[in-house]
Amino acid sequence: FPAVLAGFVAVLVGYASSAAIIWQAAAAAGASTQQIAGWMTALGLGMGISTLALSWWYKAPVLTAWSTPGAALLATSLQGVTLAETVGVFI
Repeated sequence: FPAVLAGFVAVLVGYASSAAIIWQAAAAAGASTQQIAGWMTALGLGMGISTLALSWWYKAPVLTAWSTPGAALLATSLQGVTLAETVGVFI
């Protein structure tokens, strides 16, 4: 149980601390609220699935996450860029 709780806290802090920056980056690119919510859901699912798969494959705890500094850079430099271009840059 302590290992599961520690993993949950690490994921919660990692996701919540960057969520506002990701939201702002998507808004700067002109995404609608529904698109942003979908983007956040896809990111959360992608990180969860890749964390589970890599942890299972390597038989060790592996945590995948997005880059907070990268997201901050996107949030400040996306003026005049389309949403499709933003997704390409993010990937």
